[in-house]
Amino acid sequence: MRYQAMQQAVEAGRQVAPSAPITQAPAPQTPELTATEQRTLGVTVGTSPGQIPPVVATATPSGETGATPPVPPTPPAPSGQGAAEALAFGLTESLIKAFPELQAVYDLFVANKLADARIAYYNTNYYKNLTEAGANRQSSKTARPGVYAQEFGAWKQSQRQRLINKGIPFTADVEALLEESYLRGDTDLQLDIRILDSGKVGTVGGTTLGQVNALKNTAFEQGVNTVLGQDYWNKVSMGLLSGSMTTQDVEEYIKQTAMSAYPAYAKGIESGRTFNMQTSALRQSIANLLEIDPDTIGNDNPIFKQLTNYVNPTSKQPEQIPLWEAEKIVKKRDEWLYTQNARNTFDSLSRAVLRDMGVSY
Repeated sequence: MRYQAMQQAVEAGRQVAPSAPITQAPAPQTPELTATEQRTLGVTVGTSPGQIPPVVATATPSGETGATPPVPPTPPAPSGQGAAEALAFGLTESLIKAFPELQAVYDLFVANKLADARIAYYNTNYYKNLTEAGANRQSSKTARPGVYAQEFGAWKQSQRQRLINKGIPFTADVEALLEESYLRGDTDLQLDIRILDSGKVGTVGGTTLGQVNALKNTAFEQGVNTVLGQDYWNKVSMGLLSGSMTTQDVEEYIKQTAMSAYPAYAKGIESGRTFNMQTSALRQSIANLLEIDPDTIGNDNPIFKQLTNYVNPTSKQPEQIPLWEAEKIVKKRDEWLYTQNARNTFDSLSRAVLRDMGVSY
């Protein structure tokens, strides 16, 4: 009796009177079937296990009605489609390594969550900050690897020459940074900063080294070459390379440092007369007294430092020392006692004393 009731329920959904208009009959309520009953009736299991799927009445070409089973859901995209889509967006291993935030986007593509992956991609800082040049290069690397290799090779060669001329040694470490910068679409300045920030720049050369040496000479002329140490010059080198500092900036800093170090000569420095220009006569006087080459009297010479930091005993203010006062101070130094100048002076004094005593020789 249970099988007869179920057969009647199936036939009731399939039979439609020939003269009646074709309409979709509501699916009858049917009891649950066991696996054995399903095989006996030849019924395909629907979306709900153990249920007879609803039957839709349709017209055949001959005017008869038949039954069309429900359309199955669309299967998910094959696993390779998401990976191909990620590649189309340029998400390669090297790019993900350079921009770790793209890993999450790549994972969405591989999981075939394509819509979510695209939204996530367009919301990354990588995409928002990617230049047009960078986007074109990324696309070229993926779609036209041969063309990309030629274009990147030519760009790398031009950058090699530019960096060497500028003073950045073209080492293997520096070369390894180029492709990432190329794919970003960096400008020359952005590339320079990236290289400097990497900490992989050795000894600076090229035009930058020439500029630094010229600035060191300026510091010597202003008397502060011993005040500004190597750490400062390393900073200057990096600043000139990165463009964050100009030679005019450094020259002004040197000038202000000299005015602070030598207040008695500040007005002259301010007006354009260097410290060495203002002290050349003093340096020559010291050299004459000590019988040495004036070029050997550096700004860190103890006697020279003492005289350039002279303070007027009356006004208690720093002043440029008079040459006669400087001579008195130098002759009190032990260095002067061993000079021929000192011996001649003593001889002259001795003869003068003897003459005063009525003795001559």
